[in-house]
Amino acid sequence: MSTGSKSIPLLKSAPEPDQLADRLDGGDWQGIEIALMPADVADEDALDRAVRTVSDVGVHLHQLAITAEAPVAWPSGAFVRVDRLDEEARTGIERSAEFAARVGSPVLTIHLFIPLSPDEFQASGAVNADAVEEFLGFYADACVQRGVDPLIENVPPELGFTIDTSHAALFRSFATVYPGLFAHPWDEELELGRYVEELGPHAQVAHVSDAHGLLGEGLPYGGGELELDPVVRRLGELVRFIVAEINEPDPARSVEMKRAYRAIERALALPPAEPQPARRRVPADSFDWQQVLERRDPVPSVLELQERFGGRRILLTGGGGSIGGALATFLGGFRPERITIVDGHESSLIADRRARDQQTLGLFNHVLCDIREPGRLERELEVAKPEIVFHLAAYKHVDWAEIFPEEFVDTNLHGSWNVLRAAEAAGVETVVVASTDKAALAQSFYGRTKRFMEQLTAFAARRAGAQRTAVRLVNVLGSAGAASEIFLSQARAGVPLTVTDTGMVRYWITMPHAACLLAQAALLAGDGVPLCSPHDPVMLTVGELAERIWRLAGPGGETEIELLGIRRGETLSEVLTGPGETLGEERHQGICAIEGEIPTTGAAWVIERLPARGSREEARAIWLEAMQRPGLLAPARVD
Repeated sequence: MSTGSKSIPLLKSAPEPDQLADRLDGGDWQGIEIALMPADVADEDALDRAVRTVSDVGVHLHQLAITAEAPVAWPSGAFVRVDRLDEEARTGIERSAEFAARVGSPVLTIHLFIPLSPDEFQASGAVNADAVEEFLGFYADACVQRGVDPLIENVPPELGFTIDTSHAALFRSFATVYPGLFAHPWDEELELGRYVEELGPHAQVAHVSDAHGLLGEGLPYGGGELELDPVVRRLGELVRFIVAEINEPDPARSVEMKRAYRAIERALALPPAEPQPARRRVPADSFDWQQVLERRDPVPSVLELQERFGGRRILLTGGGGSIGGALATFLGGFRPERITIVDGHESSLIADRRARDQQTLGLFNHVLCDIREPGRLERELEVAKPEIVFHLAAYKHVDWAEIFPEEFVDTNLHGSWNVLRAAEAAGVETVVVASTDKAALAQSFYGRTKRFMEQLTAFAARRAGAQRTAVRLVNVLGSAGAASEIFLSQARAGVPLTVTDTGMVRYWITMPHAACLLAQAALLAGDGVPLCSPHDPVMLTVGELAERIWRLAGPGGETEIELLGIRRGETLSEVLTGPGETLGEERHQGICAIEGEIPTTGAAWVIERLPARGSREEARAIWLEAMQRPGLLAPARVD
């Protein structure tokens, strides 16, 4: 099939007789990429066998174009690392380049990355630029000496370049749902079309496959989320070789790979089309809160989270808030069946919907609903049929709880019980409830509502025999209405930061950490953990926080502060655990269990007295009485 394009489509195979025979069967294929395995560069005999296999199967008799790819790991099992040019790497590079030259490949592609464990990544600093330069220089020399063009995959084109469509898409997905990990706050710059336009002119090879979510790469053509035809058509004008790189369930067979090859041929034959500009959105704030904490965000347990959320139905209360929106975006990366965002604040829901990427908007269903209306809430859960519920809806300002206690018990207690009761009636498997470190000692009215809410959660778990857990969030940097958000706005404007008390000690995490924390709490709920906490959050005084924000975002000079004084209900310090509680070990990065018995006497006392369908005023009176009865809440620690 003539494509009218300068590009040659290729299949892909390891230098193994069965694989090569399968690839050559059944078509007038134009080319093949040979991907070396670690064993193929173990010694000179192994290299000779790989070259002989390609020749014996008759690749050259078919007059196929050939490209070559180096192994992703060396014979010892060590991954190829761009910062590590040891003797094994030198030998592996030289043998890979030799293979490319001997089979007639004009290019050699190598994957350059630095594989790290989550703990290593979080503790790592800047990449060793000298070591990278040494590696790239050796690799380039080894190729050029043998008449082969050196290409590197997915790394900005210091040398030649190999584009991979699914890898580019997965990087954008990760930057969307968890931006802090790569310090890249805005995903619009990572559109696949822009990636092709800016890097394509530097590329000789493109690896084409579809992608899905955070982990689905190498998928069959048309089997993921990418609109590949226009991408391939444009690549046909830019690169010499386009490889159908599909991860087949059985590497010995190439059914989907050959279908992708034919799809690439058809796309290359399409008439040129004007590139469609991506829908532009209001950029996310580029301020990096990790710099304030001087610590990287935790690395999510993506495999476990994918298994937990992929294809599931999820519902969030308070989903229109800043933390709820971040959580919904994070969960969306695992491609659940549907995420229902419930909120009683119309403007927040509309703003969330408008801010979402059109590509993934279909995942989300926005519902205007007040959790203080039990009948309405129950009906929405019946419609959504969630398997997992995250309950974030709450009032949270400590001083307002002292002034408007009735509103706080209506929402934080009766509303929470409505959610837990509706979840039980709907057969919801897992409920994660957002609490606060202010619940540990319950020294304010707000803290006591949250402490009581933790007990309601434990009571509901025992009553329903289901997975229910509460998570004590700490201060989330940049969340709506928080001091940190106000400080940032003031610092940027160059006006004094309004601080209650510079000596107040608080725990702090970033917004991505909060989203990850809540999501991973669902994993702990599956293990029967009733209460969890951030693991080792950063502790700073409010004064220290203000100074760091001023230094990073302000006009310079000495930090300008205007003291307001401590508000009603506030304390000079916070703790993570209360009497009889201890922090367990880190279960996943950034989260640990809180160990200790959770009393449910207060919860049982209220539930016995709540009328089945009474008025909000009747319920409020019972909740307020419970809040005032000694012994129903765990006693506060007296220092």
